[in-house]
This record gives sequence, C-alpha cells and structure tokens, in this order.
Amino acid sequence: MTDYSDALRYARGRNVVLPDEFYMMDLDARANAATISRLASLDQISHVLELVNKSLESGSTFHDFKKLVEESGIDLPEYHLANVYRTNMQNAYAHGRWIEQQANKDLRPYLQYSAIVDSRTRPTHLAFNNIIRHIDDDFWKKYYPPNGFQCRCTTRSLSEKAANRIGITPDDKLSELPANKYDWDFHPSRQATHLNDVVNSKLDDIGIERNRAQELLKIKDDAIVQQEANQAVKGALSELDQQNKKHLDDFLSQNNIEPSSPRIIFEFAQDEEKLTELAQEALIRKSHDKKSNSIWNTIANAFTAMLSKAKNLKNKLTGNNLKGFDAFNLQVGNVIGIQTPTLFKTAESTGKSITILDMKGHAIDLSKINGLNGSLLAPDLNLEVVSVTDTDIVLKRTDEIAKRLFVANNQLCER
Repeated sequence: MTDYSDALRYARGRNVVLPDEFYMMDLDARANAATISRLASLDQISHVLELVNKSLESGSTFHDFKKLVEESGIDLPEYHLANVYRTNMQNAYAHGRWIEQQANKDLRPYLQYSAIVDSRTRPTHLAFNNIIRHIDDDFWKKYYPPNGFQCRCTTRSLSEKAANRIGITPDDKLSELPANKYDWDFHPSRQATHLNDVVNSKLDDIGIERNRAQELLKIKDDAIVQQEANQAVKGALSELDQQNKKHLDDFLSQNNIEPSSPRIIFEFAQDEEKLTELAQEALIRKSHDKKSNSIWNTIANAFTAMLSKAKNLKNKLTGNNLKGFDAFNLQVGNVIGIQTPTLFKTAESTGKSITILDMKGHAIDLSKINGLNGSLLAPDLNLEVVSVTDTDIVLKRTDEIAKRLFVANNQLCER
C-alpha cells in the first residue's frame, strides 16, 4: 500500500476524520518531488560529470572515480555511477579512435564493425557485426559505436584491398537494419558537444552560469505551472459529504492507489459540472497552454489509474442518461467522439434507452466502487450510431475518427 493508505488506516483506527485536502495531497507531493529531483539532478549531474572528466584526464580507474563521488557527498547507486563512468569513457575513447582513423583514411579508408559475440550482446548489435563501409559513409553517422549504454562494440580500419577481399557490405543489406538507434545519440565527429571537449574548450564562467540560470528558470516556471494546475483541479471539486468520504475511504483502504485519482473520479461520478467545465476548457487549450495541458494530464492520468482498478468488463452497457447527448440530431452512421470522462447511467427520469456495444475495457465500472453506480466513459472514445428510434439508441465503439465531438453536458464542435 502507499503511504497515503497507511495514513488512512491510522486515522480510521482512531476515528479521525481527514480533511478533504488529504485526498489531493499526492498531487502537490508529486509535483514537489519532480521539482526537487530536477534541482538535485542539476547540481549532482554537473559535479559527477566534472569528476568523469578529471578521470579521463588523469587515467583514473572506476574505483578512483567512485571514491571521488563519495567524498563529494553524492549518494547515487553504484550501477548508475558505473553507467555514467563507462559510457563517458567509451565515448571519449571512441572520439580518439575516430580522429586517428580519419587521419589515416588515405591508407585505410574502410571501417569494419566489430561486436563482441557472446550471450550479453544485444541482437541489434550482432546484426551490425562485420559490416564494412567507407569511413565517410552515412552508415557510420548512425551506427559508429558505442551504440547504447555499456556497448562493447568497436571498429577496425581496413585498406581498400582488405575491404574488397573480405567483402564490402552492399546497400540492400543495410536496409534490413533498424532505422535508428532507440536509446542513443552519439557520434564521435560531434564530440565537441560531449563532455571531453566541453572541458577542453574552457568555456568562460559567465556562459556556464547563464546556462544554469536558464535551466533553473525553466524548472521554476514548470513548478509554478504545475502548482497552478493542481490548484485549479482542487478548486473544481465540491465538498465531500460524510457518506461519500466513507465510500472513498473504503475504496482507498482496499486499493493501492494515490488518493487524488479516485477523488477526481468520484467528482465526475457525482455529475458535478465544475470539474467537467474545467476539463472541457483544458481540452480546448492544452495544445497551446502549459497550465491547461497539466490540468488535462492530471485528469487523464486519474482516469487511467482508476481504470486499472475498476475496469468495465462488460461488452454491452445500458442506460438512459447521457447528459447533453440529446442535443445531437443523431443519424445512423454518425461517429461521435467522447472527449472527457462522461457519466453514463440509468436515471429515474427516463429518456431514450441507450445501449453501447463493444465497451469492454473502455469505461470505469462505477458499481465496483461502493456508493456509486453507472459507468464513466473513457475520454477519446469514438461511438458509431447503429440505430435510432423514438425510444432507443444503439451505439458501438469504433476506431473510426469522429466527425462530431462531445464533452459531457455539452456539444463541443463539429470536426
């Protein structure tokens, strides 16, 4: 269970009523942790990389490097330090090897890729083994080793005669290789941007401080945006009554989940309009407004987290209340795009009977949460109209792109 679940059990065991703010604390904790991590990383990474470069210059061993890091009071796992050390050592040596090969390319104008062939070698690296291409070929811009963390591959230079004797790899064989490297962006010809040359270039202190200041300002701006987004979400929540608070506590005591996720979903399940209106505004503005994007991500992440705990497992959902949906003049074949988490249930004041097909896994089953009923339809859900009568509407989930977009309680727009 999470720390929040432990706190909840402790409070309930002593009949302590937790304030509404408790259920949203994890949003701020998560934002603060991210900011602190970025600030710590900025300082620690800068210092660790300085120590790597000292090791490069002095020829120190990994043990010497690790001791320097420990003496600096930086607490990082040994595997992480080993990765940083070996990766940057590899890159520095690759840079030196590349310069030597370039200087000697009149005599040895071809390179051969050499992978260590054993059980530890990645399959993609084995695919490169023994490839021979001219040193100026574009292949080496993509695949000159190292090709990933702790890559042990290397190259050897060949004369034209030796390359022809062994066999230069034809173009059609290269087309079978991966289109790009998924975890790496290194080439020795660009080493001026790498650590070894950063140190040797003797950048002036003003330049370094300006870059650091820019990063700090970005961290600060991002933190403020996230804080404002969290406040907006919390401000859109209505006060929980004691019964709903008990239902929420019951759910949290049985599920390992951060409290803000069910709290947000509870709000949608109560059909409260303020949060839906906030979601609608964030949806419209998220592509060009960072705060709106953060608000939308918070809501979408809450839905995803709750979907993992209370996923609808029925193919067919039935009800008569999809608020605002009646505003559509539905025709068979229309595809409607549900844009925000949308409550679908059976209400006493009956409207048309609505059936939605092929919905397994695409809604939260609110009946799995004590005190709630109905379903919460997933955002970005497309529904095709199968049939329409005076009394019934049948819809089915589809992968077809919607032409008409729907936000709970309101028609959004025609696409």
